[in-house]
Amino acid sequence: MNIYPWQKSSWNELFLDELRMPHAYIFYGTQTQEINKFVDELIKSILCSQPSEENFACGKCQDCLWSKTNHPDLKIVESSSDKDENLNSDVLNVANAREVKKFLELTSHQANGKKIVAVYDAERLNIAASNALLKTIEEPPNDCLIIFTVNDIANLLPTITSRCRLITFPKPSIKNAKEFLSQTDNIDLIDNLQLYNNAPLQLINEKEMLADTNIIINELKKGNKIDLMKINNIWLDNGLVWIINLVQKWAYELLLCKLSEGHNYFPNNIKAVQELALNADLSKLLTYQISLNTIKSYAKTTVNKEINLGTVMIEYKKIFNN
Repeated sequence: MNIYPWQKSSWNELFLDELRMPHAYIFYGTQTQEINKFVDELIKSILCSQPSEENFACGKCQDCLWSKTNHPDLKIVESSSDKDENLNSDVLNVANAREVKKFLELTSHQANGKKIVAVYDAERLNIAASNALLKTIEEPPNDCLIIFTVNDIANLLPTITSRCRLITFPKPSIKNAKEFLSQTDNIDLIDNLQLYNNAPLQLINEKEMLADTNIIINELKKGNKIDLMKINNIWLDNGLVWIINLVQKWAYELLLCKLSEGHNYFPNNIKAVQELALNADLSKLLTYQISLNTIKSYAKTTVNKEINLGTVMIEYKKIFNN
């Protein structure tokens, strides 16, 4: 099986009635790696001339032997190669949409086959491109399939989402996540699953950051005694957004404990969280969460990241009573 175990039910649902398969899908969610792998396998399956009983590509027929970028019935929509210093070169524009229209007008290589268009990271579509693609989705050629992947469904035009079948994926159960880590020689990461919202792939991808995570957590455990002098630019190696996400989870854990609602992210630090929560001001804690969201909203811009990191930690100290 070439998909992850927790995706099997979603996979089976897609093939319940192949004759009524829609002409457009949107696969969405924050698990980008999982979604892209699933879509890759779906494309291989549809193009394969001899799929298995479970609808996986055989890997042996001529269609399977063609690489993803060379199959005549598949178009991966890439950003324009034209470079403009004033434009984001990763944006998908109306020229890309016109290429899609021309591609779908061609006859399929296979008898009774489908022409497939895949738009990965579809949030890159600008308004003009979105509107141009909308016309294609509204009046699709026969035997075509258009696939979008996106982190947040809100980043696509509502007129597009309303004309596509929306597919999202359940998170793996704790049991599935632990089994996956064990089977991939990552059993030592199991204790960190909750910190990563039970997402084993993200945990594996970011396992090199766990040492940095522990450094920051050890400082946060000091509450209002945190040593601001130890907060330096090394912390920013993983990005300001990454730090804010971690601090938000820690602050949320404090809030849960303050409200006597258990814990969520840091099972190995329950005692430290409980002690800090006793000395935390509930009103200041709630205000701090709002402040973190505000800083995170512009953290990806050219703002001074060092200053904002300092602000995050100074405001954290203020949560606690003297």
